[in-house]
Amino acid sequence: MLIPIHPADGASPAVWAMIELQGELERNGENKDTVGFDVGTLTTSSTGTLHLTIGYHQCEGKIQTLKKPLAVLSKTDGADPATGEPTQEYKVVGVVREKYLFKARPRALISKPK
Repeated sequence: MLIPIHPADGASPAVWAMIELQGELERNGENKDTVGFDVGTLTTSSTGTLHLTIGYHQCEGKIQTLKKPLAVLSKTDGADPATGEPTQEYKVVGVVREKYLFKARPRALISKPK
């Protein structure tokens, strides 16, 4: 069975980046909802080094280009208008071409980040 894959809305898909961290992130408090949740602040230095500040910790990383890009897909269920049989279609909503790699342990910040 072939599953058709199309760009979403006929436009070229958005270009995204993937963040790779060592360890895991946990939210404090009772609300565990991740929708609209800001993880931290990502900045780039003039040398191309990335700095990710999460609370009182800062990670240093770098940008790596992926050997093979990843497609981010959205699945849509529907029905064939002619036969009425259920069909599936996937739309490409984004393409991941780079990853931001943070492989060192985070450095503790003494004062609150700006």
